[in-house]
Amino acid sequence: MKHIQATIEHGTVSLNSEEIKGLIENSNFFEEVEDISHQVYEDNILAFRVKLDGSILEEEVERDLEEEGYVMTEEDEYTSVLLEQAEYFIDSAVDDIKDRIETRYNIAHLGSSYNIYQSNTTTSDVRFVLTLSFGPLGHGQLFEITNAVVDKNYTSNRGQFQ
Repeated sequence: MKHIQATIEHGTVSLNSEEIKGLIENSNFFEEVEDISHQVYEDNILAFRVKLDGSILEEEVERDLEEEGYVMTEEDEYTSVLLEQAEYFIDSAVDDIKDRIETRYNIAHLGSSYNIYQSNTTTSDVRFVLTLSFGPLGHGQLFEITNAVVDKNYTSNRGQFQ
């Protein structure tokens, strides 16, 4: 668990990564959330490894394809559509999480970034690393940190995400 001080409108507030993990877990979009904030050395950044709920994703994609009358013939094409849909779900869920954090704690500067990866060839196993910045940090810098966390995870697990 990582403790941070976040800037609010009139001062600071103490937060810990377990509190934020709980807010993320309350989203209907996710199956698993793991706190990996200890892998980020910047004081005001928290990180989480998250698994998207594959059943919701597949149901949504199949429904959209049926409505459009489109039939997928190749697995690669289906995987591409699935990952594109995953981005929409993650964007929406991250915006919701940020809104809840901002409302609950009156955070002045809250940034977010994520990087999607697929831990294996199963299309329903879409995972991503989410970083949240509780200070004035540009999105580009936060995205670089997110990528570094993903790369570190990938390397330390011998080519496989866990």
